[in-house]
Amino acid sequence: MHAATIDKNARVEQRKALAAWIRRMDSFDGVDEVLNLAKPQGDEARKAAADVAEHIARELEKELKAGTPESDAKLKNLSSKELCDRLKKASNAKSLAPLALIARQWTHNFRSFMKLNEDTPKHERNMYPPVSAFILYVQCQVKRLLPPAATSRTSSRAEQTTTQSGPASLTAARLLLPSIENDFKPYGFDELEKIDIALHNCSVRAKLQPRSETHIRDFFAIIECKKYQDEKDYGESLEQLIEYTRHVYRVQYNRRFAWALSVCGTKVYAVVMLHDAVLVSSAMDVSKQAGRKRFVELLVNWAVCDDVRAGYDPTMKFDPKLKHYRIQVPDMSGKMRTYTTTSYIAAAESLLGRHTRCFLAKPDYEEGGDNDVVVIKDAFAVSSPPPDDKVRNEIVLLSDITDTFEGKEVDFIYPELVRGGDVKLPAGGSHVSGISHNGVYDFEDNTGSILSLMGVARQDVPESGDNGAKAKRSSWRQQPYRVHRRLAMRPYGGHLKVAEKPAELVVVLAEAMRCHTAIHAQCQILHRDISPNNILVVRGSDGLPHGLLIDFDYAISQRRLGRSGRPGRSGTLPYMSIGNLEYDNTTQTALDDWEALLYTLCMWGTRGLTRKDRNEDKRVLADLPISQWSVGTYEKIAKAKREHMHSAESFGKNILKHFHSSCERLKPFAKELHAALFLHDGCAGAEIPEPGVVTPDDDDYNPYIDSDTQSEAEEQDATRVEDPLVERRKLEPFIVEELSKVMAKHDRLAKSSLQKALLKEAVASPSIMQETARTMETLSVQDPSAIPVAAPPLRRSQRKR
Repeated sequence: MHAATIDKNARVEQRKALAAWIRRMDSFDGVDEVLNLAKPQGDEARKAAADVAEHIARELEKELKAGTPESDAKLKNLSSKELCDRLKKASNAKSLAPLALIARQWTHNFRSFMKLNEDTPKHERNMYPPVSAFILYVQCQVKRLLPPAATSRTSSRAEQTTTQSGPASLTAARLLLPSIENDFKPYGFDELEKIDIALHNCSVRAKLQPRSETHIRDFFAIIECKKYQDEKDYGESLEQLIEYTRHVYRVQYNRRFAWALSVCGTKVYAVVMLHDAVLVSSAMDVSKQAGRKRFVELLVNWAVCDDVRAGYDPTMKFDPKLKHYRIQVPDMSGKMRTYTTTSYIAAAESLLGRHTRCFLAKPDYEEGGDNDVVVIKDAFAVSSPPPDDKVRNEIVLLSDITDTFEGKEVDFIYPELVRGGDVKLPAGGSHVSGISHNGVYDFEDNTGSILSLMGVARQDVPESGDNGAKAKRSSWRQQPYRVHRRLAMRPYGGHLKVAEKPAELVVVLAEAMRCHTAIHAQCQILHRDISPNNILVVRGSDGLPHGLLIDFDYAISQRRLGRSGRPGRSGTLPYMSIGNLEYDNTTQTALDDWEALLYTLCMWGTRGLTRKDRNEDKRVLADLPISQWSVGTYEKIAKAKREHMHSAESFGKNILKHFHSSCERLKPFAKELHAALFLHDGCAGAEIPEPGVVTPDDDDYNPYIDSDTQSEAEEQDATRVEDPLVERRKLEPFIVEELSKVMAKHDRLAKSSLQKALLKEAVASPSIMQETARTMETLSVQDPSAIPVAAPPLRRSQRKR
């Protein structure tokens, strides 16, 4: 749902509902192969890790058995705070026995300790110290038994990558230390969410005690605890992990997948969050020796495995001196160039999906190289296996666009590809691009590479149904083919929200769609995801804003695909076209993108352009008709849009009437776009008419057809119902031409308004006045009645050499 149409509590409820849906549709239980994912690479290293885990498990059993009912009784009546204090002291003790006594309350004395047989059982927060004590015990043993890796972290940043010295000499890559705070909101979380325990990724030289710093950038995994072992608590714990782990992807820019732990009573479940699925191991019951040993093995493997198995990307490393990432960007041949980020533009905001991240970055110095600032986009895109992936390969599409317009004089800014390619990781875990590693070649498929580390092969997902609904997978191995795609582009700009005047918004949208039309006409590429996040504002040297159309992840090459049929549902709620929502089996056209642009304009016009507008708005946007574009099923949203778009009267009553007072000047623009899109000659609104009796005119009578045949034809006509939006596609070129005229008209008016504002500002500043005068002198106006329009500044590739 669009954030502007709902309040904080509603967003929380929506995220809970989404987590429940993911749990129901995309999670798989009893997948013990996830435990293989954590094991170190190579038979020798795995045996060494198993031996270490075996030794720690034996020592733990001795310490646990040393506890007595008397020692249990001393801990049973302590409060949660007193237990945390006891845990701090135990972690500083020379002996590990105090830690084992606290852990024993979880492994041997749980029901009595939690008073589950009494009328008022303890709160689940009392579980946290015993669970943390168990983990701390194992990590203390790891530090005693294993030397640190040769390139181990000197800081606690999880982003900095480590490499093992080799399977022959097993080393500790990290320590996993629990947070001392319980049931808390860490730095990096938003709104009302709290977590039970955080497992921090720490240097092997870190002090062995619970962590008081609780920033999500250092989280290795989130742990969710429940008192009971029934299906209800198990399901709730997984849903909470699903809801909370999205923050890990949002803050940790180099996460390929994420780990988590669900603890229900004495049962522990290892959880792996992939791009399209949540995989959960069978229970490790710590009340039994076999279950404790399995959990110890997992904790040891997490401590010694390489960063690829821990879920990190070795081609993206955090530099603690620069406080930024150093990112390797491949070209199509696999050759790498390293960039250093200067700022972060966009982060992954969801648990499942592409996990798109964007950075501003400069290349490492290279004599004779291009050292301009670029935008690096990093995403895990759904694709087809090579060589059949050129229809939706963003790198190929942007290369086509760059080749088409480079060096030409154009009146728009287009996304220019600097370099890009697929990030490939071999099954061995360390990054070697383009060559074999231990006899295993690079994986094109990111999900396939993760599953291969589990010891299984990816299977193709079943095809969607006729209405585009995702088919239920019969196996957790059925995963989409995802490619880790990274590219460097230019120019760069700000989010659409930096357009703080209606005139600026119009100019930006107009230029973005001018670019869209040119790309569609000359490259036969259809964007398919017009939304506020995909239109940037670029400030030109002429003082005017310009629109930059970005994110061609969902774009398709109609030249390669052909124009038969709709190639899958795409887009962003609430901006998807009606046909896209309904997933009709007709050809997707530029009209779907223009429709998405109209919804973008309406949403922005309703919410207001500036933060001040939104803060002063006393309306509850969730109560307005436009909120129906964000709530419910695709079919329900499509039905609401049909009603709102059907006529000028309905559009005015449901949408234009509710525009923010600061956006009154956007109403004529929206009204004319709506009329061109839905009320064009030959179109009949948006709602499908009800079947009725057709009475033919005299001109329809054909004397050469017998009366029975004539009646049968009339009955067929009476029951035939045409969807006006399907019929509209037959007129696509004419409607696009009309839409372009509307856009050009309002673009001229908006630029005139902005030019007058610049001149007004120049009165107070001679330097501004001189610069404005120079800009105006460069404008060429063929028609004296036309309003001057400044051309966008030319980029390096467009300058004459």
